[in-house]
Amino acid sequence: MDLIDRYVHEVSISLPRKLRKDVSAELRSTLEETFEARQDRNPTEDAEDVAVAILKDFGPPAELAASYQPEARYLVGPGLYPAFRTTVRVCLMILVGLIALGVLTGLGPGPMQLKPLFASLVESFDSFVTAFLTLIGLVVLVFAVVERTSGTSKASARTWDPRSLPRVDDSDRVSRVGMVIKIALMTLLFYWANFGSHDLIGSYLSVGEESGWVPFLGSAVRDNLGLLNLILVLEITLCFWVLRKGRWQALTRWLNLGTTLLFALLVFRLAFGPIVIEVDPQWMIQNGWSAETATWYAEFARETVSPAVSIALKVGFFGTCIGAAAQFMGIVFGRRSSS
Repeated sequence: MDLIDRYVHEVSISLPRKLRKDVSAELRSTLEETFEARQDRNPTEDAEDVAVAILKDFGPPAELAASYQPEARYLVGPGLYPAFRTTVRVCLMILVGLIALGVLTGLGPGPMQLKPLFASLVESFDSFVTAFLTLIGLVVLVFAVVERTSGTSKASARTWDPRSLPRVDDSDRVSRVGMVIKIALMTLLFYWANFGSHDLIGSYLSVGEESGWVPFLGSAVRDNLGLLNLILVLEITLCFWVLRKGRWQALTRWLNLGTTLLFALLVFRLAFGPIVIEVDPQWMIQNGWSAETATWYAEFARETVSPAVSIALKVGFFGTCIGAAAQFMGIVFGRRSSS
């Protein structure tokens, strides 16, 4: 029976992977036996009506899946733990990449010297630990909020209709793991853009007897911070909305396209506007660097790091435009094919 297949699938994807196979087999067997027993008692009753009545007795898939798991006494439950682990790994790789970039760009031109390299690594360790602990705290907070806000409400459970179950191969189905990872990464980006970019985007410069942290981001990032915050807030809100609904709808797909276009505008302004990577020599002098070192390093960053970032942003802009076009085609032709 198609409805039973769809119901079992919905329950399965709400469970941790280690439980899915056994629970699916047990649940399918129970439903099929109940279905056959009821049809034997009422052979004239419509098969779909029988399936609907049985599934209503079992309740919404999310609630049934929750009954197979221990009571929620955790910040991050087993259903979201794979997403939590993936998010931490991705953020850790980004953090390590930023630290490595900061160390390497601080060495300057010429052959690599072990002493300044070691000094930069030691100096970066404290920032790495602080950033990593902040990262873990924010990720746990985001997942704890999602754990407690993305479930099925009691009101929707009372009016739940088994006929509304999505097909197993439904293209509008929401990947809960992917959506939660996106929420976590967007939240971290919002935090770092507003409170931590000065400490994360830069280099651990070591020249002669002078060494220390030098921030990289120029005024172009600050000038576009409002637009970035707007995009992130809209994206996070949309993700929570879609996660709550459990599937993509026409309206949410159009809104998602809108945020993609806003992001394309942001990347365009960064790629083709004032330079993004800019060392402020006055800041360096005020923080103890010599005027000679400050002037040299500002020029070095302008000639090496800034062009590379500019090229990456231009590529990102065209890639975002292609992605937006693909979203638009999917919405238009997807709606036509389903009508």
